[in-house]
Amino acid sequence: MNDQADNLLSVIMPCYNHAAYVAEAIESVCDQTWSNWQLWIVDDGSTDSSPEIIQKFAAQDERIHYIRQDNAGPAAARNTGIKRSSGKWLAFIDSDDVFYPTALADFAEFISENPEAKFVYGYRHRLGANGKITKLAGEFQENVTGAVELFGRMYLSHLCVCYRRDLWEKVNGYDERMRIVEDYDLYLRMCDLTSFYPLAKATGLRRRHETNISQQTGYSRTIQAMVLERFLNCHGGKDLIPPELIARRLHKIYYSAGRQYFKERCFVQSSGALEKALRYKSSFKAAALRTLAKLLVFAGKVDDKPLPPI
Repeated sequence: MNDQADNLLSVIMPCYNHAAYVAEAIESVCDQTWSNWQLWIVDDGSTDSSPEIIQKFAAQDERIHYIRQDNAGPAAARNTGIKRSSGKWLAFIDSDDVFYPTALADFAEFISENPEAKFVYGYRHRLGANGKITKLAGEFQENVTGAVELFGRMYLSHLCVCYRRDLWEKVNGYDERMRIVEDYDLYLRMCDLTSFYPLAKATGLRRRHETNISQQTGYSRTIQAMVLERFLNCHGGKDLIPPELIARRLHKIYYSAGRQYFKERCFVQSSGALEKALRYKSSFKAAALRTLAKLLVFAGKVDDKPLPPI
């Protein structure tokens, strides 16, 4: 990344009601040792003081850009920010997370030294609600990875990825119908266009708090399974993933969804998820839990809650 245009990094930050955290997130971008960046913050219809906080930063630094839109979810917000940005390379930070000061410099250096790379990823540590930092081991940081590794496990995080704009363009961006796991869906659609190059460095802190939309539920696990199935059936995944991995992965994730639904007393959904798990692989545990869920439904022990649309 030698000239000014090529080494510009466009950083995209969606924000929805994160007044308690967004200033620290923005400051972590401003404190980067790499200065050739632009930050596009898309306020996704916040009803708290987030807009005022963001606009104050934008007034102080011309590299910071503020966009306001009606609430449409993080996928739509990221698409909006990317469309308005101009860098050939895209980096991401959520409005409740924190970059390490060298995150962008680490990306830029790696890109310069590895011109064949189109997608770079590192890993992150965890920032607890009490301010405690938990250091996590990076996953798949030794070798270049691809469809098989990603199908087997979602190890990429917005805070830790940097990729070429043309990848986003070729797959038509984030699916704006999705409110969760939209990143997993996007990266799977990129699998036949690129390999994933490990940075082998932590890029920042992923904040954990009560309002994280990425918390695991029966519903979120089911959506992940549906994303995997769509990759297989609509985006050429069956040509990239061994059949035994398909069966093992989808059994496991549907079984996990069924267990979580059961804990949430959503017995109808639990039974349905476990039925799908058994289509991919036989399992005594899944069959037994499905039978119990069905018995509880038959007995009227149902506390099923309305679920958001898929």
